[in-house]
Amino acid sequence: MKMPRLLIFLTALVLAGCATTPTGDGADGRNADGGSANSTPATSLAPEAAGRIRVLASTSLTEAFTTIREDFQARNPQVEVLLSYGESASLTGQAAGGEPVDVIATDDPRTLGEVAVHGEPEIFAGGRLGVAVLEKSADPTNAALFVDYLREGAAQRILTDSGVFKP
Repeated sequence: MKMPRLLIFLTALVLAGCATTPTGDGADGRNADGGSANSTPATSLAPEAAGRIRVLASTSLTEAFTTIREDFQARNPQVEVLLSYGESASLTGQAAGGEPVDVIATDDPRTLGEVAVHGEPEIFAGGRLGVAVLEKSADPTNAALFVDYLREGAAQRILTDSGVFKP
């Protein structure tokens, strides 16, 4: 018995709707061709995002966050990420002392309890990395966008490759 053409057409339509396009944001941070996620064309995470995000991070995160900044800015060309680094013990003092900061990232998440944060801090790598939007952020929307990006596959791969997230 032959399938009616309409049934074949609908089946093809459903299957086409289930197909995905590789974005490089997969769980393993690889494209379908096996290339790294950083080799994919930049696509905006939030086209309406614009302005500056000031990030204060632990010195141990310099390599990873420099790469993350480049990738984030490529995906969000209207956003500039300004990075400042310091020792984990002094980050919260700098943030609490009036330094203009939107996001704090520390390799000692316990220190996040010493500053007023917007919402709950994000804790990564079994407690080895803590990131939070500060309560006094000048732009909490863009700051939250940056923190959300850190949960994405491409940023996770950068953190892993740099040794921050050791397997």
